[in-house]
Amino acid sequence: MKELPRSLRATIIHQLVELLRMEDSSWETVAMVILSTLLECTELGDELDCVVSLFGSYLRSPCLGMQSLVLRAILGLTERPATARQTLVLLPSITEQLQGADSDTRAVALPVLSTMLRLLEGRTLSLTALELAGKLPALFGDESSTVRLLSIRLFLDTLGFVEGSEEKLQQVAHRSLLPLSFHLHDQDESVAEASREALLGVARLLRWRQLAHLAETLQSWKIGECLLARRRSAAEEYLDQSLPYLQSPQEPLRREAVRFTGLVGRHLLAQRQSQSQDICQVLRGLANDPCKSVSSLAIQTALILQAPRPRSRFSFRQLCSRLQKAWRRRRSSPAGS
Repeated sequence: MKELPRSLRATIIHQLVELLRMEDSSWETVAMVILSTLLECTELGDELDCVVSLFGSYLRSPCLGMQSLVLRAILGLTERPATARQTLVLLPSITEQLQGADSDTRAVALPVLSTMLRLLEGRTLSLTALELAGKLPALFGDESSTVRLLSIRLFLDTLGFVEGSEEKLQQVAHRSLLPLSFHLHDQDESVAEASREALLGVARLLRWRQLAHLAETLQSWKIGECLLARRRSAAEEYLDQSLPYLQSPQEPLRREAVRFTGLVGRHLLAQRQSQSQDICQVLRGLANDPCKSVSSLAIQTALILQAPRPRSRFSFRQLCSRLQKAWRRRRSSPAGS
């Protein structure tokens, strides 16, 4: 469409905007595709405000694929100096849509947010980055490896943009530790490496030398113990984070979740017998896991948690050692055998 005169393209853009405002479902997808194509080759003037306003409405569209289509068009605008800053009014809407969006939409939204953040300055940048950092860990477990990779990388970037708000920043950083430690075992090597870099960055932010050393030297099997030893009061929070990973489509992540859940279960045993029993029930539910190494580890961990407690004090360190040995035996055996 570059061959068309600029005035004609501007007229077509105006007419498409008016058509899309009518929200006629029979035409909106085709019209949005044409509009997006025109925007790629047209220097926008007065039309820009109308286009941005229209995009804000269509970010909430229930039409299949529409959000991704709009986000791609927004991304194009953010990459052009003449139009980039006018798109910033859409940033709150894009952030809000992250949680309920499908993987395809998230995969486009994350680069848009990354580009928009770099257009902000000062306190606005800091507050926006902090809000976004609080939402991104929920995407670490997305079924799409692209989303996992982009969300983890963007999370680390956001931490570097935050100034002040130290207490809130540390809360966000702490909540990211366990998911990042799980994804050190991600089957996608790029995601695993991004997780290691992010975990190392968070550990340095928290001035947690031991954790930073474990991340840097890839001693992943010690990280769960390190987290619980440092923040025992967060055991229940960690448990809530680990349970969804028991249903992960990735066998290595399920195995890590079983191992960590066992550590938490023993920690809670002395405090809440009923909760430890609930954990055992969850672990027994993995007896039919399609991967034998996961099912065997889950059953063995449940049996350890249910075993009568000896009269002599059984230390948390001893438990970690016992569970670690069981995990290593499972890990060394052929997968699925």
